[in-house]
Amino acid sequence: MTDLNFEMLPDVEVVELDNGFRALLVERGPLPVVATVCWYHVGSRDERTGETGLSHFLEHMMFKGTSKYAKGEIDLLTSKMGGSNNAYTNTDSTVYYFSLAADRWETALEIEASRMRGCLLDPAEFESEKNVVLEELAMGEDEPWHPLYHLAEATLYQAHPYHHPVIGYREDLERLTVQQMRSYYERHYGPNRAFLTVVGAIDRRRARRRIEQLFGKLPRAQERAVAIREPEPQGERRAVLRSPHSVVRLCLGFPTCRVGERDDYALDLLAHELGNSKNSRLYRRLVVADRTVSDVSVMNETREDPGGFFVLAELHPGADPGKVERAIREEVAALVQEGVAARDLKRIRTQIRASFLFQNEAVLDQAMKLARFEAATPDGYRTLGDVLPTYDAITRRELREVARRYLGFDRAAVVWAMPAEPAAKPRPQKRSSDKGRRAQKGGTK
Repeated sequence: MTDLNFEMLPDVEVVELDNGFRALLVERGPLPVVATVCWYHVGSRDERTGETGLSHFLEHMMFKGTSKYAKGEIDLLTSKMGGSNNAYTNTDSTVYYFSLAADRWETALEIEASRMRGCLLDPAEFESEKNVVLEELAMGEDEPWHPLYHLAEATLYQAHPYHHPVIGYREDLERLTVQQMRSYYERHYGPNRAFLTVVGAIDRRRARRRIEQLFGKLPRAQERAVAIREPEPQGERRAVLRSPHSVVRLCLGFPTCRVGERDDYALDLLAHELGNSKNSRLYRRLVVADRTVSDVSVMNETREDPGGFFVLAELHPGADPGKVERAIREEVAALVQEGVAARDLKRIRTQIRASFLFQNEAVLDQAMKLARFEAATPDGYRTLGDVLPTYDAITRRELREVARRYLGFDRAAVVWAMPAEPAAKPRPQKRSSDKGRRAQKGGTK
């Protein structure tokens, strides 16, 4: 059952250590469960040329043994204690999380402290796991949306490292060495590049003391470098992906703003209006009225550096791509011109509010939500208290201004996935006569 008080700023105790490590503690019942999220400011944006995919690959290796835990022991311990753990990597972050019973949750702290600076990175395990990552990449290449979305990102971001996919390029992954990974790990993994959120049935005084014991003496890593700034687009960019799939798909994107900025909230509202429900403009136009697409969606994907606003559509067989693109352009232009109707804005705010509150149902959801805001917004976790009031404060006029600022096709990336044409069969060659051969050589004597 949702605690409605958590929709506002939760009661957070902040632990700050001299080496730069921080922990956010939220004591919360009644269930005897504790969730921890260890969030690293390390993602694909930190990778240099030739080492794409290292952040995600390293995430895999963090389960393959540390100075204290043997290969497989982290998962085995978690299973024996009746808990769960996992991890993920994105453009800006790498995140490790546990959900455990309240009488054994401190094991998660011990594991995170051990692998923060003590990951073994065994060469044999490295080579074995490289095959796993390459197989994961191959599976993504077979999935119809991943290659299209990656090409859209690469088209939208020309200079910024958001240009390359999180999983990396096959050519880089095949050439990566364990020495490269070790160097990357030592540069980026340290207490000053990470923080922890702990939510659940905890004793905050004991938790603070244990965090100080486990993390307080760990050495710092290098500070994060500032990524190159993406220049403002000078015109529409287009690309075509030849796909092995028979369905035509579209992904178009507009560069936007940073996560947590006021425009980010406005773009969330605009995304709902444009394509995030059956009441949206694009669904009513493309799915219901024109019957040209089977599915359409819109994502406002802001990031720690300026992100993107993406429209994705899957066409019905035989539908005219030109007609679909014209319809999308018309609906985006109408949104810029007309904005969002008052009744629709009220409905969208209600949907967003429900989604925001639903993220408080489980302690792990709460810990992850707290971590996301702490990592990505200027005011950190304190932003939670302003989220719903900000959505409510954005006016219809402001929405039109934000739509006009970002949703212009003169700064868009438009990328189509088209079925690859079957290779033409070679035509049989006619044998030339002797006379013909002599003539080609310039004489008939």
